[in-house]
Amino acid sequence: MSSDGIQSHPLPGSTRREALLESAAVARIFSRVTTPRLVLRRLRIEDGQAMFAVHGDPATNLYNPAGPHPDLGTSEEMLRSCLHHWEVYGFGYWAVTLLQEGNIIGFGGVEHRVWREREVLNLYYRFTPSAWGQGYASELARTAVSLARAHLPPWPVIARVRPGNIASIRTAERAGLVRRPDLDTEHLVLALGWPSGDDELNSRQEKRKWS
Repeated sequence: MSSDGIQSHPLPGSTRREALLESAAVARIFSRVTTPRLVLRRLRIEDGQAMFAVHGDPATNLYNPAGPHPDLGTSEEMLRSCLHHWEVYGFGYWAVTLLQEGNIIGFGGVEHRVWREREVLNLYYRFTPSAWGQGYASELARTAVSLARAHLPPWPVIARVRPGNIASIRTAERAGLVRRPDLDTEHLVLALGWPSGDDELNSRQEKRKWS
């Protein structure tokens, strides 16, 4: 669920106008999604305080080497980046509320990134401690992966998790991702749709053949 070391990237293979039309169509699907217990909605500029409440809590950052957000401004900077992603791509991280309540209990979803010279979808989820143990992160992760596979280009979905964060690993596995030790760095990597080692080697050899 980590996003450090991953870069965002413009929409591939589209003119500016085509990209805008495409992102608008995607946004109609992703902007507000309901699950049996949750509302997953597009982020809003006024979500900064809620983002800080979640990301500024030391309990939610036990496995984050950068630690919690030190102040509201840091969370608002993250929020601006997430809002920009929504504007460009038409999807992104959601704010999460319960069906019958308006208070935000977490954030998560998928964002487009470039990692290891490959376009991917980064799966992310972070919830306030009071929402832990209810299966909400798994419900969000399964929904995000399902929608991504149905409506987005066939980019691999990845989750990068710190060793020891067993709950996060289990959440990614419940969403259909599998462990890929061959991709590990300082993070453990789980992925869906990433080529196997042999497939990736064959692809690179084919590219060299025709270059």
